[in-house]
Amino acid sequence: MSGPRLLRRLLFRQTMLRFAGGEAFLVGIMLLADLFSSMWRFLAAEATLGGILLWLVAGIPAHITEVLPIAYLFGITLSLAEMHADGELLVVWGSGVSVQSLSLPILAFSVLMAGTMFFVNDAVTIPATAERERLFGAMTGQKGQGSQISDITIMADGGNFVYRVGYYDPTAKRLMDLDIIERNADGELIARIQSFRADWTGENWMLKNARIYSRRESGEWTEKSEAEYSRPELNEGPDSFGILREKPSRMKTAELAVYIAVLRNSGLPVVEAETDYHKRFSLLFTPFIVYGLSIAFAGLFRKNSLLMSLLFSLSTATIYYVAQMLGALSAKTGWVSPGLGIWSVTVVFIVISTTGYLRAKT
Repeated sequence: MSGPRLLRRLLFRQTMLRFAGGEAFLVGIMLLADLFSSMWRFLAAEATLGGILLWLVAGIPAHITEVLPIAYLFGITLSLAEMHADGELLVVWGSGVSVQSLSLPILAFSVLMAGTMFFVNDAVTIPATAERERLFGAMTGQKGQGSQISDITIMADGGNFVYRVGYYDPTAKRLMDLDIIERNADGELIARIQSFRADWTGENWMLKNARIYSRRESGEWTEKSEAEYSRPELNEGPDSFGILREKPSRMKTAELAVYIAVLRNSGLPVVEAETDYHKRFSLLFTPFIVYGLSIAFAGLFRKNSLLMSLLFSLSTATIYYVAQMLGALSAKTGWVSPGLGIWSVTVVFIVISTTGYLRAKT
């Protein structure tokens, strides 16, 4: 980091102050919008002031993530535009310091932000959002999701086994009202296993008071009953049943990957979950896109540089968000694959941002 250390610290400090101010302002606007849109429900349910405040606080992590790119764009662009409007950038350029060199601390912060966004989303944002939904349901009297998950049907082992479960208790790792269909490679029914209860042993399921129907080679069916019945093939993990209770947007990244695998093995629609999965990783490049666009607009306009820089950068950010929405919509409707729908938009804007960064006025 050799070079104009004092100027870099100055730019970085101004950017961080404006970034923090933009975050606080935008998060405040989002919280007020949430409060005004839900106030009538709270008043009707006679919710307490403490509960409402706790509900608002639980929504802060999600809103911070939502408005972070816009606030970051605002901080960088405003700082550089103000330096250009005051003539400071001209002096910096005249001394042989490029805007790319001047903004190196901001680039390092973008790298840190991208990594932090990924871990904070799993560790803080998703749990806080789930707690917020629970608080909202408790205050408004809406019946929330219980610990037991009912009416589950999944395919396992490449479709050789089909599990139908009355309900699953994730705490005890127990299946109730279980009906398992076994099929051969041609999809023909070869066995059926029924049990009122199955417990997870750590390796497979142990069925209690099971009734086993098996088809012989002659085509005849046999029936037998066993107090305890288990097979190595009945090893579909408990997570496959428990994860189906959540929305994809409320799952951690590792859970979402398992959820996608369960849906794919069960032959269920997987497009929406895959779209959300790709979107989480593509959003990690947003700080770099914002940084490149901000540098590209630095010193681009000679008149009204402050206003025009903000206008063009915010317009570009709006186009980026709209393009991502269209890409996600195209993936969910089946026009393109989830990976293509999300990453095509991200790659295009990475190229635009990188090009602007390299060709920025200096």
